[in-house]
Amino acid sequence: MKTASLILWLCILVAVFFLGRWSKRCEKVETIKVETITQTKTDTVRIVEPLEIVRTEVRREVVEIPADTVYLPGDTVRITVPIEVKEYRDSLYTLQIEGYRSRLLWVEVYPRTEYIYRTETKTISNPSRRWSLGPSASYGYDIKNNRWAPSVGVSVQYTLWSW
Repeated sequence: MKTASLILWLCILVAVFFLGRWSKRCEKVETIKVETITQTKTDTVRIVEPLEIVRTEVRREVVEIPADTVYLPGDTVRITVPIEVKEYRDSLYTLQIEGYRSRLLWVEVYPRTEYIYRTETKTISNPSRRWSLGPSASYGYDIKNNRWAPSVGVSVQYTLWSW
């Protein structure tokens, strides 16, 4: 009889053990969320008296200008004027102008303002099992002997909350 009862208790303990394993998996949960927002804004840049980088004479033109303050037809002086191409460059712009009466050939503007916002969320949790089986030591009231007494044994329990 003792052997049958021992085998029965062992079967119950094994069943409770596997019931606890089956009830909830004990896995490590990791949630990593990285969100990067890059925002580029364009600014207005005004450059006063930019630095001249390159000056190249392209051609010469003859220009007629009045010889006196009072303009009379035929009363002009011919002057040869060099036509130049000038290039101005900086980290924010590059431009080219040409002529006696200057005209802008082209301009490239490089305004850059970047705002980078980074949000990082990291959640690592280890959910606990609800069912457990293990040794226990307690102190309780013994109904048979009508007194308080310590007890030692194996307990099966369902966890309501843990800390």
